[in-house]
Order: sequence, then C-alpha cells, then structure tokens
Amino acid sequence: MAKTGSRKRDFVEKPPEILTLQLRLLQYLKDYWQWVAAVLVVLFIGVAAWGIMVQVQARRAERAGAAMAKLTPLLSNPKAADAALKGLDQILKDYPGTPSALEAAIFRAHLLYQIKNYGEAAKAYEALLHGHLSGWDTLIADSLSYCYEAQGEYRKAAQTLKPVVDKAPRPLQNEMYRRLAMLYEEAGDPKEAAQYWQKLLDQVPDPALLAYYKEKAAAAEAAAQKK
Repeated sequence: MAKTGSRKRDFVEKPPEILTLQLRLLQYLKDYWQWVAAVLVVLFIGVAAWGIMVQVQARRAERAGAAMAKLTPLLSNPKAADAALKGLDQILKDYPGTPSALEAAIFRAHLLYQIKNYGEAAKAYEALLHGHLSGWDTLIADSLSYCYEAQGEYRKAAQTLKPVVDKAPRPLQNEMYRRLAMLYEEAGDPKEAAQYWQKLLDQVPDPALLAYYKEKAAAAEAAAQKK
C-alpha cells in the first residue's frame, strides 16, 4: 500500500494542470509528428547551410588576403603602378565584400592619385566615401579634396572638407582649416576664407605662425569688404 506522504509529494511536485499539459503536448506530438519532424529537418538544414557559408567566406577571405600579400611589394614601386592597379582590380572583382577587397579599394584610390590620374582617383574615393567606411570618412574626404584641388575644382574640394572638419582630431583639423582657407581664396571667396583664417587664430597657433595667420585673415577680410 502506497504511503499517504508519497502521494501528497507526487501531487505537489506534479499538480494536475502540469500533468494535463504534458498529456496534451504528447497528444499534439503524436498527431502532428510529421510536421514537427519537417520543422526539425528545416532547422538542421538551415544550421548546416549557415556553417557551410561561414566556411566558404573564411576561405574566400584567406585567398583574398594571400592575393593582397603578393601585391604588397608592388604598391611602393612607382614603376610597377600598372601591374599593381591590375592586381588590385582583380582582387576587387574576385573577392568582393572581403576585408582584403576593402583594403585593395583604398590602395587603388591612393595609387591613382600618386600617378596623377586625379579624375579616376576622385571616383575611387567617392565610392569609398559612400561605402562601408563610415569611421574613415574624415580621411577619405581629405584625400578626395586633394583630388578635386589637383583638378582646379577648389570650391568642390572645400565643400568636401567642410562636413568632416569638425570631427577631425586637432592636428589634422588645423591643417584642414588652413586648406579650407586657401581653397576658398583660390575659389575667389575671401569671406569664407577669412572665417577659416580666424578659426586658426582662435586655436592659439604656434607663435611662429601667428603673424602669418593675422596677415592672411586681415587680407581676406579686406578683400571680402571690397566685393
């Protein structure tokens, strides 16, 4: 004969509502086991496919890295610029979306500028500026502005720098202020130029540059008043 205490313990540990839920679940599995099995199969296939995709991407990244490593010696050799550009284009074609492809795109833009192909370099930097390098926007915009400047598009160069200058670290920011002032002078806009010469003065510049900045600011302000 079962002990009363044992029956009470079973009742407390598994009250009727839990037992009923378990029975319902077992009945559901019995009635719909085919659907349950199908769902499990789909989940298994999905997990397996994801694992295969990760492995494929890892292998692509390794091959892209190896291809990039082979090109590295050419990137510092001006005489090998054509071969380097061809190799970089091939990496971009064969391994899009990999870290090495992104590295190749940056080197390609820089190399085009170095060989004075400013138009193509500008296009390359523009693509990077609107891509996945948000953390590099300041440096990319700075490089792009040099491409425009080299083509005599001074106002366009200045407009490229303006959105990022306030986010730049102090040493680079001061250089950007100086370039903005010079670019606006070249563009025939002394009023804008005067603002950036004044920003340089507000930064408490090197005493050796103080007189120069004051002279430039005064000249820009005088030219702006004549307009």
